[in-house]
Amino acid sequence: MSVPQAQRQLAEVEGVLERITYANEETGYTVARVDTGRGANDLLTVVGALLGAQPGESLRLYGRWGSHPQYGKQFTVENYTTVLPATVQGIRRYLGSGLIKGIGPRFAERIVEHFGVDSLDVIEQAPKRLIEVPGLGPKRTAMIAAAWEEQKSIKEVMVFLQGVGVSTSLAVRIFKKYGEASIGVVKNEPYRLATDVWGIGFLTADKIAQSVGIPHDSPQRVKAGLQYALSQSSDQGNCYLPEERLIADGVKLLQVDVGLVIDCLAELVTEDGVVRESVPGPAGEPITAVYLVPFHRAEISLANQLLRLLKAGSDRIPAFGGRGGEEVDWAAVLGWLARRTGVELAPEQEESVKLALTEKVAVLTGGPGCGKSFTDRVGGPVLPARPPHHRTCGPASGGSSS
Repeated sequence: MSVPQAQRQLAEVEGVLERITYANEETGYTVARVDTGRGANDLLTVVGALLGAQPGESLRLYGRWGSHPQYGKQFTVENYTTVLPATVQGIRRYLGSGLIKGIGPRFAERIVEHFGVDSLDVIEQAPKRLIEVPGLGPKRTAMIAAAWEEQKSIKEVMVFLQGVGVSTSLAVRIFKKYGEASIGVVKNEPYRLATDVWGIGFLTADKIAQSVGIPHDSPQRVKAGLQYALSQSSDQGNCYLPEERLIADGVKLLQVDVGLVIDCLAELVTEDGVVRESVPGPAGEPITAVYLVPFHRAEISLANQLLRLLKAGSDRIPAFGGRGGEEVDWAAVLGWLARRTGVELAPEQEESVKLALTEKVAVLTGGPGCGKSFTDRVGGPVLPARPPHHRTCGPASGGSSS
């Protein structure tokens, strides 16, 4: 098997994995000690994702040299491959390491004594022949064959993923998610990775898709790209995008025909991948909005909660003269607030404070830096305290619905 270009640019180390001192089952991050041929008293510390590697295995490691302030020189592994031992002594050590369930040092010795350098080939291609070894019955032979296949499947997945440009750390996450189905998912549905696997977004999934031969104009690529465009827009504070803008963004991102984007968006709506509905635009005119499903559900839930508060029978802040606040001397109240806080509110901020104190429900909106938090922080002292000489501003019966 040829070595990928990315691996040729890394340092290379070969050795036998002597022991694993730490392993995180979720991430695959491992700290291990490797014998590079300098003897058991001079083992190399290696760190990185080593999913599937077992003590006794001969490994070819690709990575970078470094130094830990406490533990000294170490090798950070980015990728690795398993190198099966070729000598009788190496095979005996490999099998006796406990790597294969059902084989310990005693049975490793018997297997190698019986089959010699062909021992690994027998386990791989004709495991039923193991019954020829004294003491190995059908039950243990079946156990050994199953354990060998399990280890082999992990390695096949890792080798395949590394071959299509997936780093070892991401390969670990993919294998943890899909197991033996990993190769099939990556080959046929690579864009699932962007939604299923933490740490993989659309751009990474797109590179993987190119590596496995997914066409540039594949509908699954276009659909994933549209969802990615909506997700990117949400980072800017948007719960949805107007349909026309989403189509334009999709064409720019994916570099495909507008007709294909329109067709794929329609399929996404049908498949419940996104929600498309008419909403009031900035000037009150209806526009067609496209939501990611979680954002649409959140907006519906929020609207229902606001309606529930609005329809509540009791007023949470009756001390301010009921809705409208007609009985309140707002000039005096705001003057008292300014003296207490040392801050003069802008006219729009004053209106926000009035609204929050006189309406059952008030929603304060705006982009970053427009003064929402400042208004809430400065206006807060009105609620728990009674401004001097103004009975209508007595203690509130509840918090502000803002």
